[in-house]
Amino acid sequence: MGINLGSITITAGNSTPTGTRGAEDEEYYSSWSLFLVCMLLILSLLTSYYLQIKRIRALHETLVSIVAGMTVGLIVRLAPGTMIREMLTFKHTLFFNLLLPPIILNSGYELKQENFFRNFGSILIFAFFGTFISAVGVGVLVYIYSFLGLESLDITLLECLTFGSTLSATDPVTILAIFNQYKVDPKLYSVIFGESLLNDAVSIVMYETLSQFHGTEVYLSSIFHGIGIFLLSFSVSMALGVSFGLGMSLLLKHSSLHLYPSIETCLVALSAYTCYFFSNGLSMSGIVSLLFCGITLKHYAYHTMSRRTQRATKYIFATLAQLSENFIFIYLGMALFTSAPISEPVTSYVKPLFITITTIAVIFTRYAAVFPLSEGINFFHKHARGQRTEELPHSYQMMLFWAGLRGAVGVALAAGFQGKNAQIMRTTVLVVVVLTVVLFGGTTARMLEVLGIRTGVEDEAAGSSDEEDIPIYTRSYNHQAQATPASPIAHQQTVFSAASSDSFDSDTGEVLPMAPTTHEPDGHPPRPISAAAGIGWFQAFLLPLFSNRKPVEAHPGQGGWGRGVVSVPQLI
Repeated sequence: MGINLGSITITAGNSTPTGTRGAEDEEYYSSWSLFLVCMLLILSLLTSYYLQIKRIRALHETLVSIVAGMTVGLIVRLAPGTMIREMLTFKHTLFFNLLLPPIILNSGYELKQENFFRNFGSILIFAFFGTFISAVGVGVLVYIYSFLGLESLDITLLECLTFGSTLSATDPVTILAIFNQYKVDPKLYSVIFGESLLNDAVSIVMYETLSQFHGTEVYLSSIFHGIGIFLLSFSVSMALGVSFGLGMSLLLKHSSLHLYPSIETCLVALSAYTCYFFSNGLSMSGIVSLLFCGITLKHYAYHTMSRRTQRATKYIFATLAQLSENFIFIYLGMALFTSAPISEPVTSYVKPLFITITTIAVIFTRYAAVFPLSEGINFFHKHARGQRTEELPHSYQMMLFWAGLRGAVGVALAAGFQGKNAQIMRTTVLVVVVLTVVLFGGTTARMLEVLGIRTGVEDEAAGSSDEEDIPIYTRSYNHQAQATPASPIAHQQTVFSAASSDSFDSDTGEVLPMAPTTHEPDGHPPRPISAAAGIGWFQAFLLPLFSNRKPVEAHPGQGGWGRGVVSVPQLI
């Protein structure tokens, strides 16, 4: 039916513009996709709550997340239609830009610095040499298998090495969560935690370096060229992270942002994310930059923030990291069924023998990396430093080997595979990651008992400088004055709760209490430490420049930065 109004004709009908209808459908299906993800996250967190209150440690929430994701992924794959399946497919851009940054930032921000830098040498050895051994070992073993011609695979050596670099990224989120519950020995925890942080960065830089040689002739000189690119990328990325962290520390120290905690909190978070994306934009490693930016922010900027900003950044970063971790494992479970193409037969991209060989290669190279390197570290400490006890006893070595499960970083990197065997390698990486998480992550609690590793260890000396760790002292509005212990009455007045902290967190300008100080045997307060006192020029001069915190001498056996803080001259 049409109505003619002069030269204007209005046509009535049921037709809807194609673009509008497409947008409505996308919004409709995306709502259902996000609903499914949110329900799975709620299920995962409630499962975590139940397991903790019932003290069930044989099963972890990450395994539940993977199984729940696999169940939903299978249902979505068998259901008619493709819109929801496409939206729930693993996307590496979503992983690197949205899910990974909160985990890395929180890891650097909540890092127990004293243990980390005390074991920094061991961590670097495992992160660099261990990753290299794992990547090259897996690549060579897979290339030998491909050379045999089984399952009609024809993969070049460069493709095999790239494939190995994706499977060299460890992600022991499950194991570290169990370590936290059991309170495992801080040395073992810090080595595994530090290795996993730097290992992800090293594997990404290695993958990107090898990708630059794709489709070109590889000569002996290419090896040295690749090593040069790798070292340059890692060094520049670390420098960028430290620079952004120091820049934000200077801004907070020489401004009145503590009067506006909301703005202050936003700027701290944005500075870290800006560092990550800027580093990626320069083709550097955003993970390395973000990690060291978080470490620098916690070491310098944290003590210049208002108390409200301290608490906000701590809990916001931790909450985002936990959501991201659970979402990643759900994502991995769903990707087993949603990422595979429907138009092709399953046998065209699922090669059971290839998956088995790859899994064996991953386990074998992890063993070949951990035990020889551990013996080398023990040999150095015994003969070079005269240490009588082993730095890494056999039980620790076995636990390091067990912590070599693979994570979502490898799956995200595998999205960049090219060539006719790309889908086969992507599927293999995904299956190997899920298998290692289930196999090693699900048996960690039992392995702790079998190996007899110490548990229930309270790590008081290596706290992360949280405000909960700081004893109650009278608040001084003069940064140059030393803090003095408060009386019991003052203690009762100063203690606050979440329900009555408005007065304590007021926006009217707050000056942080100084770190607790120690006294010399003669009763005199400690003197500010100088370069001649053994702390080094870096901390003696740069700490007052970038932070309100002041170095103080401590008793033997304590850190030189007051309770729970460590000097890190090795970092620069």
